[in-house]
Amino acid sequence: MKSAWCLRTVATIGALSAAIALQPVGAASADPISEALANTTCSYAQVTAALNAQAPALAAQLNARPDMQSNIQQFLAMPVAQRQQSLAQQQAVNPGLNALIYAQIGPQITQVANTCMNY
Repeated sequence: MKSAWCLRTVATIGALSAAIALQPVGAASADPISEALANTTCSYAQVTAALNAQAPALAAQLNARPDMQSNIQQFLAMPVAQRQQSLAQQQAVNPGLNALIYAQIGPQITQVANTCMNY
């Protein structure tokens, strides 16, 4: 149950076209998750390949949620500045969310975002 919540949160982070954002554009660089998500050059296929290899439990949950897959695809299609803006908007709505996300799955998501270019 907790993992399902975490995946929903991750997918939301990765896709504000459906809803997440973490800090103001200038502050996003101080947050490893926001930084990795906003600045990745990876395609959706690369991200999911990295997720499957590095965080299979999260990948399985994502595979069960077509809506989340769509959200992540839309997020990754955005230019960096738009991703940063999306992340900033969500942080303004729920500033405590970033700490919760990072505590639960932050290292996995950051690792995937930082290594997906190898897939």
